Amino acid sequence: MHQAASEAATTLRLALSTAAGVAGLAAVRRKLSSDYAQRRAAMALAKGLLNTNRDCLKVLATDGTMLRVSEHGAALMEAESPEQLAGADWLSFWSGDDRTAAQNALTGALGGASTSFTGSCATTKGRTKWWNSTLTPVTAGDGTVVALLCASEDVTQQCELLKRLRERDELMHEMESHVRLVFYSYSSHFEHFHHVSAGVERVFGITSQALRSKPSAWLDLVLPEDVEPLLAEMRRIASEAAEGRFEYRIRRPDGCLRWIRSTAYPVRDESGNVVRIVGVSEDITLEQERLAALDRLAYTDGLTGLANRSALVRRMKALCRQNVAFGLMFIDLDRFKVLNDTLGHTAADRLLKDIAKVIQGALPPDACVARLGGDEFAVIVSGESDKATLATLAQSLLNVFSGDVRKDHAAPFVTASISISLYPEHGRDHEVLLTSADIAMYAAKKGGRNGFRFADQASSDVLGDFELERSLPAALASQQFVLHFQGIHEPGSLAVKGVEALVRWNHPTRGMVGPCSFIPILEESGFIVEVGAWVMDAALAQLAIWHSAGRKGLCMSVNVSARQLRDDAIVAIVDEALRRHKVPPRCLEIELTESALMENPSLAQATLMALKRLGVRIAIDDFGTGYSSLRYLADFSPDTVKIDRSFTARLGHDAATASIVRGIIQMSHELGMQVTAEGVETEKQLQTLRDARCDHVQGYFLTKPMNADHLVEACRSVMKQHGQNGESLLAENGCGSGDYHK
Repeated sequence: MHQAASEAATTLRLALSTAAGVAGLAAVRRKLSSDYAQRRAAMALAKGLLNTNRDCLKVLATDGTMLRVSEHGAALMEAESPEQLAGADWLSFWSGDDRTAAQNALTGALGGASTSFTGSCATTKGRTKWWNSTLTPVTAGDGTVVALLCASEDVTQQCELLKRLRERDELMHEMESHVRLVFYSYSSHFEHFHHVSAGVERVFGITSQALRSKPSAWLDLVLPEDVEPLLAEMRRIASEAAEGRFEYRIRRPDGCLRWIRSTAYPVRDESGNVVRIVGVSEDITLEQERLAALDRLAYTDGLTGLANRSALVRRMKALCRQNVAFGLMFIDLDRFKVLNDTLGHTAADRLLKDIAKVIQGALPPDACVARLGGDEFAVIVSGESDKATLATLAQSLLNVFSGDVRKDHAAPFVTASISISLYPEHGRDHEVLLTSADIAMYAAKKGGRNGFRFADQASSDVLGDFELERSLPAALASQQFVLHFQGIHEPGSLAVKGVEALVRWNHPTRGMVGPCSFIPILEESGFIVEVGAWVMDAALAQLAIWHSAGRKGLCMSVNVSARQLRDDAIVAIVDEALRRHKVPPRCLEIELTESALMENPSLAQATLMALKRLGVRIAIDDFGTGYSSLRYLADFSPDTVKIDRSFTARLGHDAATASIVRGIIQMSHELGMQVTAEGVETEKQLQTLRDARCDHVQGYFLTKPMNADHLVEACRSVMKQHGQNGESLLAENGCGSGDYHK
């Protein structure tokens, strides 16, 4: 029984023990489950923190093994996933000095301190990146470092930018140190420098430190005469906020004179305000020296060392611009060609050099002496326009030629002719003054040489013609030419049978210029062709107006010059004008002088025949003053002969002239030609022509040349004064009735 009880007690204890164990196991299981959940939550939080950070975050074991990498960090390292980097040795990514820095940072972090360093390492794909890494120790409760948190910021772009900036700074420093240029940055009104490059010492001879302490130190070096223009330009740049460039001279501290060119550019902010002025200064001394050398070559006579023609003209232009009175002398050696041929070129050149020295020695020190070429010299005496003073100076020059030039008795005897023109009396520009002196030189030579002449009225007339010739193209283009008309009358009734078109020049400054002043110039220059075409067109245009007003019997006479006859275009010009204005050809009479016809008779005859085929009439102008050959009357078969005014003027007091005029009229009538007498100025002349049965008369006694608007009324007035009916002003049968062929 006792044994049974003992066994039962054992069994009970075993059961109780088993029950207690089961209960304890359950408690352990509950505890473990709670710790695991906390760890999972902690891991999830850590993972979330890792993945939300924009740096490359890594958890490192104490031996440097990467336990965990954030997803963004893996992307920065160009890994496919964080797992690709897990277990890798963090130190193995670094090399060289960067590995040493990484090792030092790891050691410091393991010692419990937060450490940082910057270095470069390659990504998983081999691309180098720069990182700014911070290692923070992770400690247990007892302070033991159990892991490391490494945060690496990708600073590749910043490092590359800094590298480029450093390289650029190094390049700029090298340039500034070795190039002879000064780069500067000024305040907006040039009060102080923001920056001055190292080149300032090479250019100005002062240091940038000196300029920082005294910004005006460079201005102290500028030559006094250049200071004010330089400061004025600086003020303009600051006030107008506009770029500028200026050249000036400085005297460096070592005493060297240098030319400087400075360029300045205003820099504006977003509001348009000037915040600073940047620019560059450079030493241009060599450039100025080269320009001076070129200037000497361009403006110096190679033989004598005097100024040349270009230098003389430049000086004259400057004086004319400044409105400074001056005298211009031309000095031309007399018969120098004979001396040159006799002495030979070498001796003649020595003589020219001696003469150049004589001229310089006899003139005021400020006179500009030039050799124009050959044996021609010129002198400008500034600030002088008094003829008496210049005459004395010219005579003194003539006196010293024969003495000072002949240094020994073997030297040739030399004389000169001198001409003088004055500004502004003889012209207000260099071309006019040079031409005036040229014309006066001709007079001096013609007057016997070894003397001087001032420019005079003859010079002014020639210059006037020259100025008119220069104005011709503009006159034609701007319609300065106008037509005046003079009536051609029937002697008995004084009715106007026709009008003669006479060109005038309404000059913008001279007013109305007569034909005697410019027609010869037109012919010599060739402009007579263009002006003649205009005259033909304008005259027929006016005739068409009169025809439309009912004066259909009126004819128009137009003068054609010898120069126009040489141009076969005259026929086409006449034909086109007649067609354009629908004028009957018989209402146009073309007047030609005897000299024009005889210049080239065969060509003139061919041209006249072509004009006659158009149906126009031909008149011989100024009859009796040219060749007066009766043969050409048969050759050219004119329709009208115009007796020259020189014959008409002697009518009434010269019986012989009256007989000649009657003979011309009778002969012309027998040849089937009409006669018009020009230059009728008295009643007696008119009556003599009536008695001689002259067909038409023309002159101031009847009507003067005037514009078209006044001509009709003037003709009425003439007829009333002579007791004629003013209404029969224009005869219907005045110019034939043939219509212009279409």
